[in-house]
Amino acid sequence: MTPFDVVLLPFPFTDSTTTKQRPCLMLASIRRAGTAEQCVVAMVTSQMNGYSLPGDTQLAKWQEAGLLKPSLVRLAKIVTLERSLIRKRLGRIAATDQKSIRKQFRLLFADLL
Repeated sequence: MTPFDVVLLPFPFTDSTTTKQRPCLMLASIRRAGTAEQCVVAMVTSQMNGYSLPGDTQLAKWQEAGLLKPSLVRLAKIVTLERSLIRKRLGRIAATDQKSIRKQFRLLFADLL
């Protein structure tokens, strides 16, 4: 898996009490000798009529990403999980959507960069 792949995995709720199988955007893969590979992912949701968060990025080419419905990447909801939790790769984010995601990521985390 590489950055901008869309993967399916059990994503934890913010209170960590349960998970929901959902698509996620692969942001990074972290490998260290002697440990399980870790993946940094952002939540993807098709619930676009509810609340919005800073960093939300609507996908123009959601079908190319292997998604079933119009969706957005929720950059404010990022987790690090073991790669073994990934059920499958769904697709890849289109180049134009990658550019939008990068821009929103920089805006959201500007104070850290």
